[in-house]
Parts: sequence; C-alpha cells; structure tokens
Amino acid sequence: MQIVVRNGTMTEAEQDYYVRHITAKYPMGAIDKLVLDIQGEFVDAHYTLHRFPELRKMGGYCAGEPADWNPAKQAELRDTLPNPVE
Repeated sequence: MQIVVRNGTMTEAEQDYYVRHITAKYPMGAIDKLVLDIQGEFVDAHYTLHRFPELRKMGGYCAGEPADWNPAKQAELRDTLPNPVE
C-alpha cells in the first residue's frame, strides 16, 4: 500500500487511523493507494481499492477472467443458465 501525504506532515499513528477507518468501511477491499491531503484543520482522504480479478468456472475448470476468453467461451457464458436456488 502506498500512502502519500500532501500539504503537511502526519505521524504514522495518524496515517494508521485513516487506514483503519477505510478498511472498516470496506472490509473486503484492499487499499492500493491512499492520498491524505491536509487542508488546515481538515484532511481529505482519497484512495483506490485493489481490484480482485473476476475468476469464473466454466465447464468444470477455472478459466480466468471472462474478458480474456475467446469469443466461443464468452458465448458459452452468455448462454449459461443459472441454477435456481430455493
């Protein structure tokens, strides 16, 4: 994780506070980059969360992300009917 502090300085404990706050808000996300912009008494926090790849299972094996598939495999995904859950 990359932490950038702009327009001032911030202690490690203060930075950890913002990291904990963001991870509490998005428990399943991982922070890629956190920019803390100090504006007088206020701090603007801008962050980007890590994008986990969407892995799909097709035909009994893990086939990776659908964007990487060939046209035939993408057509197979479009034609797949989900099993009803009751």
